[in-house]
Amino acid sequence: MNRHAHLSRLGAIALAATAAVALATLGTGSAALAAMQTGPRLTDPAGLFTETTLVDIGDGTSLSGFDAPDDLDPLDGYPTTVPAGSVAHAVSYAGTLEIEDPQTGRDALAYCIDLNTDTEAGVHYVHGEWSEANVPNLGYVEYILLNYYPTTGEPAAAASAAQRAAAVQAAIWFFTDRFVLNAATTVGSLTAGIVADALAGGPAAEPDGPELAVSPTTMPAPDTGEIVGPFTVIGDGPATLRTVGVEVFTDPDGAGALADGDTVAPGSKLWARLVAGEDEHAFILDRVAEHLVGTVYLYDGSNPDRDEAQKLILAQSAELVSRAGAELTPYSAGGLEVTKRIDGPGAGRQDEILIRLSCTDPAGELDQEHTLTVPAAAPAGDHVQRVGGIPAGSECTVAEIEDGSNSEVRSIATEIEPGTATVTAGEVGSVTVANTYGVCDSGGDDSGDDGPGAGPGGCPSALPSTGGKVAATAALAAAAALLGGVLLRAARRRTA
Repeated sequence: MNRHAHLSRLGAIALAATAAVALATLGTGSAALAAMQTGPRLTDPAGLFTETTLVDIGDGTSLSGFDAPDDLDPLDGYPTTVPAGSVAHAVSYAGTLEIEDPQTGRDALAYCIDLNTDTEAGVHYVHGEWSEANVPNLGYVEYILLNYYPTTGEPAAAASAAQRAAAVQAAIWFFTDRFVLNAATTVGSLTAGIVADALAGGPAAEPDGPELAVSPTTMPAPDTGEIVGPFTVIGDGPATLRTVGVEVFTDPDGAGALADGDTVAPGSKLWARLVAGEDEHAFILDRVAEHLVGTVYLYDGSNPDRDEAQKLILAQSAELVSRAGAELTPYSAGGLEVTKRIDGPGAGRQDEILIRLSCTDPAGELDQEHTLTVPAAAPAGDHVQRVGGIPAGSECTVAEIEDGSNSEVRSIATEIEPGTATVTAGEVGSVTVANTYGVCDSGGDDSGDDGPGAGPGGCPSALPSTGGKVAATAALAAAAALLGGVLLRAARRRTA
């Protein structure tokens, strides 16, 4: 049935969870009823990962019961009379609830397992684990669901489907909320029989459910469009991709672009980037599989101005959608263009060069470090690499951690300008790292016609730089002067 057709039935019908009113004297007064909302909640948009939405009531009826005191233990059996200290609780609807996936229209029936929390048509849900629901005695509830309406036609003695569903719901609430009926009434008698059977035959185990998850579920992404990831898909079967404000790839460099409707296998690694002009940024995976009776559904928090909602449990196994994915959180970004300048007589004979950018985010959350590689034997000239996606305002320190010096050539001068750069939003700054390479002669130095001399003893040592100019020739001159002084003193001693 179409969701809007569902919702048109609801009108002002009150739903299962209602406010309980404490009465001074047992059995007197009347409880307040919480009416079904008919306003804007019905049109609340679903969340990105909403799996189902409460859309209508099914089979059921109103009940007049009681909230038993806290010392009543449901495992002791259904009371034959209303326990002393109970509080009257009029429930305007007890029975099955209709839920429907807002994306695919797949629907199912559910019961409430949280009597004293309200809900309404249009509230959105995702499936969860029993431990997340934190509801007592779910093993006995599961036994009831496996053996009673709508999974079976029990209790067969009920006069109608509405009465049958109301008795099942009342039995569930006895285990979850200590809700009791007068056992002398028709529905009360049916409920007592269901509870006795569950205590004798239960508890049942939590059902296994389809597995589908994405890790991580959120990741910051630059508004300049650089690719982020990886995201790992976890599951027990293939899923179908849907995107909102992102592009998705199977490769960190942007190869293997995926389109909406493509199949994604469990174990896949995915990467993504923002698409400008969208309010939300996420990719979603849908997997249609059997969800077994007893699967719990929890409020997903996506309805505006609603902090909590009634917990539901699947009344009958159904082919439904499991949904998972990841959101990208945009941040303002810029970039740096790094020019590696190679010159000198030894240019082109150097080893691999490594340049490191260490960028500190002013917010302290998105610090980055990038290592740029210039391959060995890169020829003389400028070699440009761009680093994007750096948070705006970041201070980036530039260091050459490997200058390419080897047994044939040495970097005899290094200049980094500027040594520290500030990243501006939407802009690309510039940094230049320049090296002049001298050639070592066959005797192990770089003296001779090809470049500045190192003197006896071999090529000058490589000197890493983090900014400014390293004057290797000045260091060599100082060493030569020191050596000359030593020789002169030795000569004077010999002639003395």
